[in-house]
Amino acid sequence: MVTNSGGDPFATVVDLVTTVVEAPGTADARVGALSDLLIDRLGSSAGLMVHGAPLGYDVRAVGRSASPSARARMRADMRIDAGPDPLIDRFRAGSLEPTTAGRAYGGQGRWQSSPKCIGSMEIWGINQVAALPVRPGAEFVVFFIGRHGADYDEADLALLRAVQPVVAGLVRLFEPEHLPPKNLTDRETQVLRLLAAGHKAHTIARLAGCSERTVHRHLSNIYGKLRVGDRLSAVTRAHRMGLLDGGDGLATSRHG
Repeated sequence: MVTNSGGDPFATVVDLVTTVVEAPGTADARVGALSDLLIDRLGSSAGLMVHGAPLGYDVRAVGRSASPSARARMRADMRIDAGPDPLIDRFRAGSLEPTTAGRAYGGQGRWQSSPKCIGSMEIWGINQVAALPVRPGAEFVVFFIGRHGADYDEADLALLRAVQPVVAGLVRLFEPEHLPPKNLTDRETQVLRLLAAGHKAHTIARLAGCSERTVHRHLSNIYGKLRVGDRLSAVTRAHRMGLLDGGDGLATSRHG
């Protein structure tokens, strides 16, 4: 394993770009390669990518951390409640400063005794976390790197600050296909399922019990949330994200 707490940040930036370019062409593979390089340079063992959402946030294991058992556990706990959290709240509030869980919680004692640390030990075998935010706000995006042992030091954080602009730029390139969509309402999901079944707007309106104008409004919302511009792309991305698994599209919605 390569460890580089005090290494040349410029060399790490070059390696980061090269590693991502040489990775297989899927967004998941490139994000995984990016995460693995950071894991190695920080002497760590786990990488997570966290995406903010209004009602909570999604946690995804990335790189070598994404073992079958880890994926299964993350699927069970994927949607995390958006309650107060000293680390996450910094990024929700707009901070882009890399930090660690120990610092955010106000010391190792508070962090080590927190449910988040205990859960991290149970799932990942780590008790220290470094955070690299790449987008702040309600829909934040943050990479978390974890290890067991001593907290990340100032040299580690300096390295994260050096690579931050590059990582943020790469994430923006991956965003259309990699970041999870904003939450679809029940009615939007219903319309999306009917669209995927091959129905036209007037048929969707009849089956969903609404006007054709309302269907077009829902479709516009769906395109925006899925970050696509047409019906085929919406259905393709919805299938890839697992949004069409189960159900027949005819359920009554409370959110139409």
